[in-house]
Amino acid sequence: MNTCLNCDLTYNGDFCPSCGQKATTHRINWRSFILQLPQSLFNIEKGFWYTFKELTLAPRKALDGYLAGKRVNFFPPIQYAILGVSLYSVLQEFWPIPFPELPEDIQDVQTYNMGYEIGRLIRGKLKFFWLMGIVLFAMPSWLIFRKYNFTEHMVLSAYIIGHTAFLGVFSLLIYALPIMVNPLIYLLMGAYYFFLFRLPVNSLGTLASSFSVVLLGFVLFFMMPLFAYWYQLLFVL
Repeated sequence: MNTCLNCDLTYNGDFCPSCGQKATTHRINWRSFILQLPQSLFNIEKGFWYTFKELTLAPRKALDGYLAGKRVNFFPPIQYAILGVSLYSVLQEFWPIPFPELPEDIQDVQTYNMGYEIGRLIRGKLKFFWLMGIVLFAMPSWLIFRKYNFTEHMVLSAYIIGHTAFLGVFSLLIYALPIMVNPLIYLLMGAYYFFLFRLPVNSLGTLASSFSVVLLGFVLFFMMPLFAYWYQLLFVL
């Protein structure tokens, strides 16, 4: 006899007859993460509105349940992140902030040129950088909050990035900042890490740890286009 992790029905067989949840689920690891990658990237499945609602109203319960095996109703994490960042980026193009041209009197200033080129690089490969951001924000999250393994922290990171991107869409009505420099995105990320890992006995410490995760992830995140620029400068150009 099996007990469904999603709806608690007791049954025989490989799948729950009520909701379709698999009888056996395993802890998320590198193998399961990689096997899910093609499905997450290319398949559109049910579960988006359920995932959006649960991550908005009860994020800790939703993600704890997902990592414990209650996954049948959820939109896949990587696809959720891609969809959120893509939607924000597309809508932001309707209210674009003009990209500044280099003033003629400082054309030869190396620092300005580097910042200008890095900005262009980020705009051209935005979705790639945010996909890498799943890993880069998972690294400090895993180091500071050791509750889950690293690939499980990647799942949390994907859902947090995707959901904060969806919520950040509303900020476009006020001012259309690019997603990588929108402070609301990072404030929401810190809040989500706090709600996920909050300890009643040490809420202030959890708050500090949560925003430390975001700060460290932010630093790693912006080092990535810098290294990409240096690579192009040294080996491509």
